[in-house]
Amino acid sequence: SSLNAQEKAEDYPPNISKGSLLTIASTIIDSAKCRTFITVDESGKPQARAMSAFPPEADWTIWLGTSVNSRKVKQIRNNPYVMVYYYDSDGASYVSIAGLARLVDDPQKKAHYWKEGWKRFYPNPEKDYILIQVTPERMEICSFKYQLFWDEDGKPAYLKF
Repeated sequence: SSLNAQEKAEDYPPNISKGSLLTIASTIIDSAKCRTFITVDESGKPQARAMSAFPPEADWTIWLGTSVNSRKVKQIRNNPYVMVYYYDSDGASYVSIAGLARLVDDPQKKAHYWKEGWKRFYPNPEKDYILIQVTPERMEICSFKYQLFWDEDGKPAYLKF
């Protein structure tokens, strides 16, 4: 169908369906012990930190929680382009998702995206806890476990949302 041809034109490698790439990415994310959130600081330099991201939604939106006074909140306000990076050392695999971040201070969403162990970090979640919503634009996947490598130009498997 023309939709499949159009999907494949946006993704690499062309011999793997978008659905298969997403399934592989989901498996790597579920196995990843290392999850990193990367923002851009005021001087244009990347800043990385370990974060406890919630599993991606069906549309691949990613939610994270943080302090309203964190550096990443200021950095997102200044530059919304971010990356969420997942690394599974056992499978020698990574998934990186680049997208646009938005700060969300909605009480219902904050209650939904909450972990009980966080009370010590956010004693008053209504005031000191805020969500980061990442809308994905592009995903890269590299995996020895799933035989997804770079092409001759060094381009990894990727897809656009």
